[in-house]
Amino acid sequence: MDEMRELVTVEQAERVIRIIAISLPAAGIVLGALAGAMRRRLARSVAAGLLAGAVGPAVWALWRVYNGVTGIYGLDSVRGLLVNLALFVGIGLAVGIGAGVLCRRRATGDSG
Repeated sequence: MDEMRELVTVEQAERVIRIIAISLPAAGIVLGALAGAMRRRLARSVAAGLLAGAVGPAVWALWRVYNGVTGIYGLDSVRGLLVNLALFVGIGLAVGIGAGVLCRRRATGDSG
């Protein structure tokens, strides 16, 4: 009988995530510039595009954190699962609260 193999190797996943981390900021800048040119708000739209494109490097960083925790505690460890859960919930809360504050400021027109 044939030996079982992974459908997606760690190297393949790493390569895809690296491509995403590199390409999303550039795509965000380009799309932001295009949208800004149409709306006549170039600087703000480019900044928004870059911020949206920063999701790529963030995914890469979170992938590295996940692999680091899994490497220390093992894939089947409850402790590793709880550490990853705590980290990702904390990061998600921080990003969500920050996005909420920015959206409220933008809605009220407060610049400071």
